[in-house]
Amino acid sequence: MTLSDLAALGSFLNGIAVVATLAFLLAQLRQANKNQKALLQQGRSSRVTELILRMTQPELSRVLARTGRGDLDIEDSQVGALTAFYAAVFWSIEDSFLQYRAGLLPANSWETDLATLRRFLSGAACRVAWTMAREMMCGEYRDYVDALMREIVPRAPTDTLKTWQSLMSRELGVAA
Repeated sequence: MTLSDLAALGSFLNGIAVVATLAFLLAQLRQANKNQKALLQQGRSSRVTELILRMTQPELSRVLARTGRGDLDIEDSQVGALTAFYAAVFWSIEDSFLQYRAGLLPANSWETDLATLRRFLSGAACRVAWTMAREMMCGEYRDYVDALMREIVPRAPTDTLKTWQSLMSRELGVAA
């Protein structure tokens, strides 16, 4: 084997090594992309879970129930708790909105967040909280929620306890 043959063989092996390295890097990039999306989804899930758990705190739970029934007789501190809670909801959904627009959040996750936002925006207390908080939101998201506000028909106040009792009675097969 001549020196020229060895050089050609070396070049050939080098080419194979480059192709193998590129294939390995591509596989790593795909896995890193999957991991990044999983982390974003996990962060979204953690934010939502935290908001749900906040709703179980006695003071917030009471004011959510009262305003859900249309009760206007709430205290200043309750207004503060309520608007802070809804501001957290708006910022959480804004994060999902921006991630979805960037192609980082799957469509089904965004659809869930949008359904949640639509449900909240059908309630008077959330609509008032949005009016109070909207200036703190980014332009594109603010415009999006403003459009939803114009589209969504506010629902009448409801008594969550009575609804729950009626549904439980139906599930248990007993008269309400």
